[in-house]
Amino acid sequence: MYIDPDFDNLSTNASCPICGGDAYSHSENAILIVCKICGKYRFDIFARAYLSAIAKDRKSDVYKISSELRSISERARGKRDNSFFPTLSSEDFDRMLDLADPSVPEKLRLLFTYVTGLTQFPGEKRVFDNSNDYPIVCAKNAEESQFYMRGLEEQGFLELDPPRTTSLSPKFTITTRGWQEIDRLAREVIDSKNAFIAMWFDASRAPFEKAINRAIENAGYLPVRIDRIEHVNRIDDEIIARIRQSKFLISDFTGQRNGVYFEAGFMLGLGRPVIWICEQSDLKNLHFDTRQYNTINYTNPLDLETRLQFRIEAVLGKGK
Repeated sequence: MYIDPDFDNLSTNASCPICGGDAYSHSENAILIVCKICGKYRFDIFARAYLSAIAKDRKSDVYKISSELRSISERARGKRDNSFFPTLSSEDFDRMLDLADPSVPEKLRLLFTYVTGLTQFPGEKRVFDNSNDYPIVCAKNAEESQFYMRGLEEQGFLELDPPRTTSLSPKFTITTRGWQEIDRLAREVIDSKNAFIAMWFDASRAPFEKAINRAIENAGYLPVRIDRIEHVNRIDDEIIARIRQSKFLISDFTGQRNGVYFEAGFMLGLGRPVIWICEQSDLKNLHFDTRQYNTINYTNPLDLETRLQFRIEAVLGKGK
């Protein structure tokens, strides 16, 4: 359940316009919502009209908005800087609806990553509230989230206290095998030299792609871009696999491609570094969820190459 540090002991006075659950609402220059399911967010009057008029064929995708908003709130938990919660527009919500739905294996991984973050020591019992926390795994509802909890138990990573099938807020314990998996995932990241590149696949971006490649290589790492790799898998599965194998990710938001936002969010969910870059002329169009990050706003390929290499070495150190 989401509890906002700025609003202790809030009483509900409205319904969340995203999930329909009980929420606290306050209107001033923008509408503020604090929801135990979606988290904390603000939106303008035009966005409110957009939410009330979402077409029937898109209503089934509203869970993606809940998931994106909750993800932002979880990253901002404990921070009182309101730049994490800018006022959202109808275009912001429209982008969220267009996000790709993670695969079942990916949702299992998102859930496992989250519950391991809740656990402070081996043997500790914790609770995952499927009723309120299902957006964390981009699930459509509590029942889907509960399915993934049972899936982690079937894999031997978690042990659920009874009743396993009826409780929506089961107590869980990470098993010995689960701790081994945590260790394996940590070693996988430490040993990797790969840097995944997320950017617009367009011929006009070729000079900037070369600049990114040179910056990565000069810093001592290996650039990975999905359209430069031979594979026979589905493209989305291959992207997820390659990101998992990477130590960090370079996200170039120039052109405002939805896939770049998805890949950056996916890497953040894994708890790994994302380096944010965008051509200065397009900086004003950045999606609200990236505005709080320190973005390299380059003007030309040489500027990008130089600054990106320094940023990589500052964040990750010189590679071998």
